[in-house]
Amino acid sequence: AVDWRDSPLVLALRHGHVLMLDEADKAPLEVVAVLKSLLADGQMLLSDGRRVLSPEAAAAEGSLLREEDVIIHDRFRVLTLANRPGFPFLGNDFFRECGTVFAAHVVDNPDAASQL
Repeated sequence: AVDWRDSPLVLALRHGHVLMLDEADKAPLEVVAVLKSLLADGQMLLSDGRRVLSPEAAAAEGSLLREEDVIIHDRFRVLTLANRPGFPFLGNDFFRECGTVFAAHVVDNPDAASQL
């Protein structure tokens, strides 16, 4: 039998925690697409058949809402770190894929003198 356990993402969604994603530009584009859908639309299907729904989507479900569905807590937040695309990082263009669902803050690399 398979013993399903909630991932850190599902736990953060359910309990209103902050989820920190580091090096999101290294994630496969399929993962980035699912993350974008979750953050933009407030919905995601889990591999065990449960659904993740925003409070608004859950309210719209009405009597179709299932007890096992996960409702996104209103305090849930995502902090994401990603490198800019291209050399030397060679990751995906995370901002192109998800830039519309995040507030972006660009931090330049420090100069050599400041690193001594």
